[in-house]
Amino acid sequence: FSINWGVRYELVTPYVEKYNRISNLDLNSNITAVRPVSCADPSACIGVVIPGQVGPFSGSLPQSLLRADTNNWAPRLGIAWRPLRRGGPVVRAGYGIFYNGSIYDQIYFSMVRQPPFAQATRHVTSATQLLTLRNGYPPQPPEAVLNTIAVDPNYAVGYAQVWNLTVETPILSNLLMEVTYTGTKGTHLDFLRAPNQARPGPIIGADLRRRIPGAPDFTFETFGADSIYHGLQVRLQRRMAHGLRFQFLYNYSKSIDDASAIGLMAAGGQTGIVQDDTNFAAERGLSSFDMRHQFRAWYRYELPFGERQRWLRSGWASTVLGNWKLSGNTTIQSGTHFTARLSGVQVHGIGSFFAQRPDQIGDPNDVPDGERNSFHFFNTSAFALPPQDRFGNAGRNTIVGPGLVTVNLSLGRRMRFGKDDRYRVDFRWEVGNLFNHVNFTRLEVVTGSATFGRVAGGGIGMRTMDLVMKVYF
Repeated sequence: FSINWGVRYELVTPYVEKYNRISNLDLNSNITAVRPVSCADPSACIGVVIPGQVGPFSGSLPQSLLRADTNNWAPRLGIAWRPLRRGGPVVRAGYGIFYNGSIYDQIYFSMVRQPPFAQATRHVTSATQLLTLRNGYPPQPPEAVLNTIAVDPNYAVGYAQVWNLTVETPILSNLLMEVTYTGTKGTHLDFLRAPNQARPGPIIGADLRRRIPGAPDFTFETFGADSIYHGLQVRLQRRMAHGLRFQFLYNYSKSIDDASAIGLMAAGGQTGIVQDDTNFAAERGLSSFDMRHQFRAWYRYELPFGERQRWLRSGWASTVLGNWKLSGNTTIQSGTHFTARLSGVQVHGIGSFFAQRPDQIGDPNDVPDGERNSFHFFNTSAFALPPQDRFGNAGRNTIVGPGLVTVNLSLGRRMRFGKDDRYRVDFRWEVGNLFNHVNFTRLEVVTGSATFGRVAGGGIGMRTMDLVMKVYF
């Protein structure tokens, strides 16, 4: 029995800009007022606070505009145990905490591209201010808030707790089986909100339905999302014996979270912004990368012909058929998950881009056998437009995407020639996607579009064959 343990402390401080050219929005606790917090030259901005001074709602702010997270303790523990004195199974277990300090790279990349150092405006036509080609960018009052990005000044770095338990045991003299359970719990994960988006309704008068009048539909990056992953892996490994060795891996897993990606983009190019800022529970769902089953195999077989082999050890047959090796790999896995979205036209331009979802009135994965194809991959009739005055009730990642099947093989031989076999020729015939299986990737998930329900892309290409020869001299 052995145990290794320790503790790690991480301190990753927020960035500062040499000339204070970063900008943030300071929100009050109930999100009814907002003020810009930035400006290298106070005389050039109205109502803003220089970094390092006092924010109207958050109090004293450092030059970075974000307070450092100084509580990142990361304990680590590892255990190994052999219950029997000789041979038998080996039990291993471990636990650790890991922090995501690199999040500051993305946060500050957006904070340096905000007013007053960059201009970004978004206008929605209304009864009192109709937008025309002549007046597409009307002047804004000096007190108007033009920033489109806000970051929680008390932003806490997200972390993951990872634990595992493994039992490894020999089955035969050259065959080993390993069973591993792994769990991962994400805490303080990135949460991208849109607290000032207009409530659903007609496009005319949308600005009147915002929480904060005079402010745009900005995104608010904060922490608070979490995730949970459970996975069971079985590994069967055969060491080289009688010319054969292989390794088989099977994974069964499930992952649930509130947000599957850090920042704006999630898997498949889908936005990761909260749909309804008053209903965070609606964001709970399967992770976009969740994959229920996965089987992978690697194998190598030395054909039993030729010198030092079982048959045809000499003669012309040995010269022709000897020393050939067959190797390959196979991957079979179920699909990841996708979220149905509403287009900007369907939500009348209100809300974050492609962040709103339709109503779900059926099972999108209920497609009769024989009817699923690249033009009709999931049940599009399972979704409908919600009423104009509310958000859709469809959950995140309710559409199971296409799986993947691929088999690659290689047949090769090594030959030596010349005095004392000084020279060598390696010949290899490689076949990719042996069975020419069609593998799809992305899906069209915008309801109402002409391509809704279709496959949008392919993964591994068609079958390919390559002949490779290398001469060493």
